[in-house]
Amino acid sequence: MQQRINNFVFLVKREFGLFWSNKVFVVAFLIMPVILAFLLGNVYMDGAVKHLKIVVVDKDNTPMSNKLTEMFAEHPTLHVIAVKHETVNLDQTMLDTRAIAIVVIPERFESDIFNKRRPEVNTYLNMSNTVAAGAVGTAITQCNGTLNAGIGIEAMKKAGLPAAVATQRIQPFQLNLFQLYNPGQSYLVFLWPALIFSILHQLLLLAMAVSFSQEIENNTFNQAGLLGRTTSAFQLIMVKIFPYLLLSMITLAVFYLFSLHFKLPHSVHPEVLFLSQLLMVISTCLLGGLYSIIFPSQLKATELLLCIASPAFTVSGFTWPADQAPAILEGFGKIIPLTPYLKSLRALLLEGANFSDVIPFIQHQLILIAVYFLLSFVLLKLKIRKSLRVPKD
Repeated sequence: MQQRINNFVFLVKREFGLFWSNKVFVVAFLIMPVILAFLLGNVYMDGAVKHLKIVVVDKDNTPMSNKLTEMFAEHPTLHVIAVKHETVNLDQTMLDTRAIAIVVIPERFESDIFNKRRPEVNTYLNMSNTVAAGAVGTAITQCNGTLNAGIGIEAMKKAGLPAAVATQRIQPFQLNLFQLYNPGQSYLVFLWPALIFSILHQLLLLAMAVSFSQEIENNTFNQAGLLGRTTSAFQLIMVKIFPYLLLSMITLAVFYLFSLHFKLPHSVHPEVLFLSQLLMVISTCLLGGLYSIIFPSQLKATELLLCIASPAFTVSGFTWPADQAPAILEGFGKIIPLTPYLKSLRALLLEGANFSDVIPFIQHQLILIAVYFLLSFVLLKLKIRKSLRVPKD
């Protein structure tokens, strides 16, 4: 028993030595997550998009059209950078001003309103950025709706109806909208935690992609090298994972400190969130290690793992509903360790879920761990036997 413990300690020290000897990897694994977490946090610091540029083409230039322009200018999401009174080249104006939208108020706008001709205000959105365009479109709709309601109420009041009655007639029903879980619509709250863990997920995959392949390429996966200390497939898997498990705990602690700095909401059940994070790290390491066992070339293992690491966030269903994607992509997302973790993250961090609510995601993670471990164990056992049968030079 003591010999096994000594072997494990020796092999873990050896593994740390291999890690520290690769300066590029040290920087990538320990420093880059910190830098990227800080940069991404500052990018989304304000949380919600504000002061997005729009151009107003007011062809009427009357008190009514000026009122609508003022409402645009006062809306926190919008920033009116120019008001023009003649027809413009829409495409060129957008390119020149980098405006998200151009709002065209037609001629005879005020006159048509007073004569109940229902004039049309046209809005042209720059959809090259769907997030910004969506926010601007919503804000412009709100301004138009407010002015419409105000005009209707004023018209009824002039006709002799009391203000209370006019308000009821212009609003035949009332819509109450309650925003839950992220009422401020903060992109920092929504996107930052998911992005930083997708970065950690990718780094773990790439780190483990060379765990066994570098031993084979360096001719140390034999009895004269690594297998001279142990031939236990279980112990070798644990040895390869253990250093990255410890280093990931440091990274998680740094992420937690950043979450305090950026004043992010915290899980009602932090212990459950930590369990999910731990399971993600283990399953990710096992998947990377599995690739390293299957593909003995470091370059080939890394290149092939990029096929999983790069689209992992996209196919996870975090930003775009997974059930809206083709079935094959939805299935592909389910074998990636990041997918069930992000579901747990959203539920625990934003929706106030408890352990029973995230049991399906925890079970998903445990299934991935079991499958990747069993595959790694069997394949590594076969590779060990094959290596030990090779005669020494």
